Amino acid sequence: MDNTEWKNDHKCVGELSKRECFLESHDASNSSTDGSKMYSSFRKTIDKIGKKNVVQVVTNNASENVSAGEMMEAMYPNIYWTPCAAHCINLMFGDIFKENSYALVFTKAVKVYSYISQRSLLLNLMRKFTNERNLVRPVKTRFATAFLTLRSFYLKKKNLRKLVFSNEWKDNKYAKEAAGKETAKVLISPSFWNDILRALKVGGPLIRVFRMVDGERKPPMGYLYEAMDRAKESIAASFEGDVRKYEKVFEIIDTRSDNQLHRPLHIAGHLLNPG
Repeated sequence: MDNTEWKNDHKCVGELSKRECFLESHDASNSSTDGSKMYSSFRKTIDKIGKKNVVQVVTNNASENVSAGEMMEAMYPNIYWTPCAAHCINLMFGDIFKENSYALVFTKAVKVYSYISQRSLLLNLMRKFTNERNLVRPVKTRFATAFLTLRSFYLKKKNLRKLVFSNEWKDNKYAKEAAGKETAKVLISPSFWNDILRALKVGGPLIRVFRMVDGERKPPMGYLYEAMDRAKESIAASFEGDVRKYEKVFEIIDTRSDNQLHRPLHIAGHLLNPG
């Protein structure tokens, strides 16, 4: 259960892996904010398939789905409700980027990108210095895009600094505008790049977990617990154990994990994983 808008069943079938079987779809847009109505939809589908044939129901982490999942588990003790792990990690990114330091550096990066991309002369000039590469890295999950955008900036740090120090930048009319001067100021600011690096130290390990649970290379159920533990260890190590620098991030990770990732099937998968 998610909020994907399919135009037709053929597109949905085209998205399935070889281990999945499409039965039917329901447009629940009129019920998607009501836990009781969502539970009713779950129950109808479970009863149609047969409760003995259902192991788990996976949804995103919207509050109505949490409520529906709790009602479903009360009605069917042998069926587990499992929140989507990829959605959970995406929400971790969302919570992290609400923190002032991370929100501020992302806002600066977006302003820089917006100023350059909305002016064809500057956009072409930037692409000349970045080997035709753009700065924004859109992905299907909104909050993970923030991290990937900052990483894209950092990978192009040297070339972006060359851009604003170049005569081509200094000689164009936009460099003399207030916003142009501010753009250059941001790109040559050591604190801007240090703040990006700090965000990457936090986001890098989490994006690796996100890609694991969102990919199809192997079923992630038995690896999620260990992957999250390793992500936290990696974050701590990147800050050389200075708890003050990642304490709030760990609070965010633990809150989301305790409420959404620490599920019975995840525990079973971890304990029974032969790898």
